[in-house]
Amino acid sequence: MGGTFGSIGAPLYPMPAKAFLEKLQQLSIKYQFQGLEEYLLNFFEAPSIKDSSELSAIDWLEVAQQILELSNQFQHFIIIHGTDTLHYASAFLSHLFTDRLHIIVTGSQFPLLDSNGEHLHVNSDAWTNYQFSIAQIKNISQGCYTAFAGKLHHANQSIKTHTTELEAFQSNSLPRAWQSVVQDLDFHQIKHWILQVKDIRITNLYCTPSPPDQLAIQLNVLSENPPQILILQTFGSGNLAYSASLKSALQNLIAKNCWVIISSQVLFGELSNGYAVSSWLSELGVIIEPHYSQADLYARSMLLYLQYADQQDWQSYWRNKAIT
Repeated sequence: MGGTFGSIGAPLYPMPAKAFLEKLQQLSIKYQFQGLEEYLLNFFEAPSIKDSSELSAIDWLEVAQQILELSNQFQHFIIIHGTDTLHYASAFLSHLFTDRLHIIVTGSQFPLLDSNGEHLHVNSDAWTNYQFSIAQIKNISQGCYTAFAGKLHHANQSIKTHTTELEAFQSNSLPRAWQSVVQDLDFHQIKHWILQVKDIRITNLYCTPSPPDQLAIQLNVLSENPPQILILQTFGSGNLAYSASLKSALQNLIAKNCWVIISSQVLFGELSNGYAVSSWLSELGVIIEPHYSQADLYARSMLLYLQYADQQDWQSYWRNKAIT
């Protein structure tokens, strides 16, 4: 799907997909490693090949459509993806294909090839990530994983934590049961979602240590043209200070069919509304998210909205399908 892995030149630019895949196939044959001889590798160009910062849910639904078609013949997939949104792609595909296929999403911090696109890049992590992914694909259980720097991470718990280091991803390993929010998947459904998803707006507000009335002012402005989904990145385990104006602003958004979801700025750990300072939120019908990762929250909210936008009790679908 593009990314640094398949880039060449200085400054970096994407190598044409056909030429890159031919080169990757040649290198896979030339530099056989333990375990590779067991596989017949097939190489495919994704529908969208872009810088990963340009990718969105539409692109991941399109590649899901391609995977669903290929799944008649293949059960194991390795996806090469740019690192900026690699964890978002992984989480998205995890909800679509968990318990169905074996999928690893990988990438690199440095290109696979030298600037001329002829030989392996010296000291690049691309080839080792590629090798590791192939070595692991036969060992993983059904589901989607991120492979990077010799480590596997469950896709829905993968978090990008460094912009340049080779070990760019960590995992939020919460001791909770987890399951996909998509139970059934078919071509018609994906095609319908591709048409719908471009109109879904998600607003993610990073709360600051300011009086709650200031946040209420922001939300009142937002309510003039509300998004379909509002994520509030709050403090600690999901704490948000109360004010009458903030409660009113949230109620106004909810009345306009805006889904309000409480997240946290903290990367790791569970959320709860056990503190008095945040207990008022549970009265409003907002969701305290499971907090696996920001990428999982994006995938979860987008896919649930595509399925249950018209359901008055959408919160029950979130709870029943997200936390067991």
